[in-house]
Amino acid sequence: MNNLLVINPGSTSTKIAIFHEDFLFLETTREHSTEELNVHSSPEEQAQLRREAVLTWIKEVDYETTLFSAIAARGGVIGQLKSGAYRIDHTLKEASLHSTTPHASNLAAVIAFDLAQKWQIPAYIYDAVCGMGKPNPIYTYSGLKDLPRPFLTHVLNTRAVGFHHAHVNKQDLFQKTYIVTHLGGGITTNLLFHGEILDFVGDDEGTFSPERSGGLPARSLVKLSFSGKYTQKQLQTKLKGQGGLVDYFSTNDFRIIEKKAYLEQDQKAKDLIAAMALQISKDIGSMATVAEGNIDAILLTGGLAHSTKLCQQIEKRVRYIAPVTRYPGSFEMEALAKGVLRVLRGEEIAHRFTE
Repeated sequence: MNNLLVINPGSTSTKIAIFHEDFLFLETTREHSTEELNVHSSPEEQAQLRREAVLTWIKEVDYETTLFSAIAARGGVIGQLKSGAYRIDHTLKEASLHSTTPHASNLAAVIAFDLAQKWQIPAYIYDAVCGMGKPNPIYTYSGLKDLPRPFLTHVLNTRAVGFHHAHVNKQDLFQKTYIVTHLGGGITTNLLFHGEILDFVGDDEGTFSPERSGGLPARSLVKLSFSGKYTQKQLQTKLKGQGGLVDYFSTNDFRIIEKKAYLEQDQKAKDLIAAMALQISKDIGSMATVAEGNIDAILLTGGLAHSTKLCQQIEKRVRYIAPVTRYPGSFEMEALAKGVLRVLRGEEIAHRFTE
């Protein structure tokens, strides 16, 4: 039996799980305080901090590490990777540790490599944040040659939901075309074409979300950037972390916004939800044009997919394109485990990272 340790670092937490084959045996989320993260600010210190959190939890649940067959880790931003699995070796670990793009996911490979060396087992990343392969050049133009479109999106959960939908409906994922919208703190809409993400609307291009501003009027943004009101760091935080619903209502909790809208009859809250639903629908529609309207299904996932009212407003606008199905929540831990299991079972071949 294959027993997997799964590691998925977030900005202020580290998710850890143990899978026995496809069965989730144990899981936890270890929170990291702001003070703790500020003290351990370098990537090396962050990795060490989270590595100790993983080892402490394994000790607490009294799990024998000799039972692990492999480690499945979240992949970060280390170049143009293909989707699927990559074996974590020293080169991939170093690329993750010294990535020029700060992202909590970069730390997973560092932790996994150290533990894999210690326990003498293989470790893999799966569907990294940058795991979209080399895009067709026509999808990279932004309108300014100094600003090519960055190919970063919710690859892991998008493909996981695609695999799940295909399995439930007895379809071959690699023969189907789905639009998958990840409705989380950041929102992305992805065109999943024959199992690969062909194109997408990123969290800084399309709709605003609970924490992010989404695409903004360019000339107004330039004016604000040079207004002296914000430093560069402050404005980056404003766009990603303090934008969207946080900027309008000082909360990223969509349930609070819904309560204001539908129980307290707050018109501003109603308008914001309607505006978000409209913009998400426009993002979905734009992806349909890329596939010339040949879409087999539209899948809504992420935390906000729990909201029936939001999803109903989206479905009303896009159901003419294809049937809409909801898969609320995130499937990241299961996706990491199942992806690596496919490698261990010989159903999928792991790539090798070359810098």
